Amino acid sequence: MDWLPLFDPSQLGDFLFAQTPAPSPSPLPIPTPARTLDVELLKSQLEFLKDANTRLGESFNKFVGAMQFTLVVFAFLGAVLAFIFGKNLDDAKKVASDMIRQEVNNNLANLVKAEVENIKRTLQRERVIGLTIVEYYLPSTGLETKEFKLLKQRGFQKVRFWNEKSKPKNQLGGVLVLDLVNSNLLSGQDFTRMSEAEAANKKEEKVKEQIDLVLKILPPATVLVVYVNPGKQRIKAIDDLASQVEYYASANAPVTLMGIVTDSAYVAYGDKVI
Repeated sequence: MDWLPLFDPSQLGDFLFAQTPAPSPSPLPIPTPARTLDVELLKSQLEFLKDANTRLGESFNKFVGAMQFTLVVFAFLGAVLAFIFGKNLDDAKKVASDMIRQEVNNNLANLVKAEVENIKRTLQRERVIGLTIVEYYLPSTGLETKEFKLLKQRGFQKVRFWNEKSKPKNQLGGVLVLDLVNSNLLSGQDFTRMSEAEAANKKEEKVKEQIDLVLKILPPATVLVVYVNPGKQRIKAIDDLASQVEYYASANAPVTLMGIVTDSAYVAYGDKVI
C-alpha cells in the first residue's frame, strides 16, 4: 500500500512531541536527622553566646561602677586630708608613718610578751623537774637498767637506783618507779610450762605481791609508777590502786615511762604547793 500520499509533513512536530516522554519532577530533599541536630546545636550555641555576651556586659558595667565609686572615695579622702593638713602632703605622710610605726610596735610588743610567757612556762616546768627526786626500784638483783639511765639524763634533781640488795627506805622522793619489765619476774621457764590461764594468774599474783611491798613504804604524796608489760592481759592489781593510793600511773614502754615520770613530777610538785 502506498501510504506516502497520506503523510502530512505539518504533523511531524506533533508526532515527535507525542513520542518524547515528559520529564518526571525530581523529589524534594528530605531533611536528615543529622542536619536537624546540626541546626539545633547551632541555635543552642547562638543562644549561649548571646547569654554570655549579656552577662559579660553586665559584669563590665558593674566593674566600671565600682571603679567610679573607688575613685570618688579616694578623691574624697584626698580632699579631707588636704583640708586637714592644709594641703601639706608631707604632714599627711608623717601622720601615716607614725600610725603604721605605732601599730607595728604594738604587735611586736604583744609577740615579745607572748614569747616571754612561753619561756617562763618552759623554765617553770624544767624547774619542777630539777626539784624532783625519783626513786627507781628493780625487784631483782639486776644492775642499773637503760630506762634508769635515760631518766638520769632528763634533768631530775636525783634518780636513785634500788634493787633487792638495797631496797628503798623512808624519806622517798616525789616519784617511785616499780620496774617489773627488767626484773624477769613475769617471764621465764615457769611460765612457758603453764597454760595461758595459769600464766595469767601467776603474773597477777607476782605483780600484786610487789605492789603490796612497795605500798608499805610509799608516802601519801609520792606518785607510784608501775612499769610493766603484761601483753594482752589486764592486771587487776594495778586497777585496785585507785582505792589504795592517791597518785599512781602505769607504763609499758621506755617512751611512755619517760613521759609519765615527767608528768608525775608535776603532780608531786603540785601536791606540795596546794
